[in-house]
Amino acid sequence: MKPQAIIHALVLASAGLVLAACTVNTNPDAARVDCGAPGPHGVDCKVQRTGGTGSFEACWDLVITCQNAGEMTGSACHDMAAGETTGTRNMPVAGFSSQASCDVPVSGKVERLKVTSK
Repeated sequence: MKPQAIIHALVLASAGLVLAACTVNTNPDAARVDCGAPGPHGVDCKVQRTGGTGSFEACWDLVITCQNAGEMTGSACHDMAAGETTGTRNMPVAGFSSQASCDVPVSGKVERLKVTSK
């Protein structure tokens, strides 16, 4: 290989690394959601920032397992402002599907959490 071809290849490889470095997000927004026990007014869920400092929207499903093995599912979203670290979102009872198949709620699990930076 000619020395000129080697230099040309190194320049192209360096340019690729520089372009790749421009697309790396060093401050991604991230969150976790913890939901409490269901009550007559629904379920309160706490959204906790676990990464980043920008504004974002967190959306999730809450699946509640019942004593008779039935399940109820509800969905919610919460907007978090830049710099905010915690927030609370109430999920009303009326927003849960399959309520008739549930006798007594036993446990809940947050599923399909998606955090979208704004």
